[in-house]
Amino acid sequence: MCTMNKYYIFLASAPIDHKYFEESLDSLEIPYHIEYLSKDRGYIIADENFFIRLDGIINPMYEDMGVSMAILISHKYGDLERKLLIDEMNYFPNQILFVEELILKEFSFGDYTSLPLLTALFKEVSRELLQTAFVFLRCGLNATLASEKLIIHRNTFNYRLAKFIDKTGLDIRDYHNAALLETYFHFGNYKPRNY
Repeated sequence: MCTMNKYYIFLASAPIDHKYFEESLDSLEIPYHIEYLSKDRGYIIADENFFIRLDGIINPMYEDMGVSMAILISHKYGDLERKLLIDEMNYFPNQILFVEELILKEFSFGDYTSLPLLTALFKEVSRELLQTAFVFLRCGLNATLASEKLIIHRNTFNYRLAKFIDKTGLDIRDYHNAALLETYFHFGNYKPRNY
């Protein structure tokens, strides 16, 4: 099974020492690419295993740099992630959170301000592709069962799933990406067809 790259989007409470930050990341011994958007923010692109090691060094790194920092893990870097990163810094500093975790935390506090941005992620996706993804999630990510439920050939299902992933950039075979889509299905304006 291949690993999927993630965006590790970060925001610090003050400018960070880029050299020290990168030396700390290098100690993880996992390949990554970093882009600084300013002195206090940027993103890292690395595989999903990066999180496990990053989680082990993050608290000492915050202390050594003398800043608070929010790190948000996502499949991309867009408007929703920019908004959530600021929210994370305000409400959950010095934590590493996945997008769907942060959205659900906000929803549990009665804050639905991220919902329009979440809904916008799927606005241009056809009903057929959304239905394919919906059934795939309902079938526990079992493609064979999903194709049977949709009454389509397995190759047709694979084509539709690939088209959904291509259209959204959201590979729902990954747990966190599937959880983000599930959050949309529960709170967004999607109404599934009955089978």
